Amino acid sequence: EEVRIPAPDPFPFDKRLDRLIRISELDDVVQLAFPSTKKLNRIQSIVYPAAYETNENLLVSAPTGAGKTNVAMLTILRELRSNMESNVIKKDDFKVIYVAPMKA
Repeated sequence: EEVRIPAPDPFPFDKRLDRLIRISELDDVVQLAFPSTKKLNRIQSIVYPAAYETNENLLVSAPTGAGKTNVAMLTILRELRSNMESNVIKKDDFKVIYVAPMKA
């Protein structure tokens, strides 16, 4: 027997709390990585402070197409930025491991 549970309706967008972050507001590292993107989406904007401004662990669980890959990119960019000196990446000082499923 197959049971299908429909996805819940998304929470209403609250302009005061859910402001989408413009790429142009962010530093050069992010702007170079997202040249054709105008704004982070809702989930990316919500987790941006944790993903890019802290070194805290982060777990994002969201449907396919929600923007999780770009959140991962923000954490990688944070690591790159923290290992830059005079706009040169000190690539021997750190490692980044990105694990993603091959198929959903």
